Amino acid sequence: MGMKVVILLALVACLAGCVDSPLPDGPPASKIVATWDPLQCGDPHRVAVELEDTEGAPLSGSTNCGLGSLTLDAPHFGVYRGRIYAWQLGIGERSPADVHLIVDEPIVRWNVTTPR
Repeated sequence: MGMKVVILLALVACLAGCVDSPLPDGPPASKIVATWDPLQCGDPHRVAVELEDTEGAPLSGSTNCGLGSLTLDAPHFGVYRGRIYAWQLGIGERSPADVHLIVDEPIVRWNVTTPR
């Protein structure tokens, strides 16, 4: 039985050495729900939100403007800065706006001007 324990411990030590990054800490600290008036979208396009925290870690997403909202998972509370803009294939970015958002609750409702 002693040899099996030694082999098992050697196997566990080898596998533990293969893990080079920690597992995620769990669910996000907050959900950021950006909303706008979908009736103001005009021609079909996407709305993109690009944020980063004070350490520079990125947080971004995009969706069809006609949906009227976009949800992002914020890993922690704090200050996020970035931009929001309209985007269309063949045209590129339009109407960029700098944004500043304080995330201090589990759900942050963020009403923005419709990017056109």
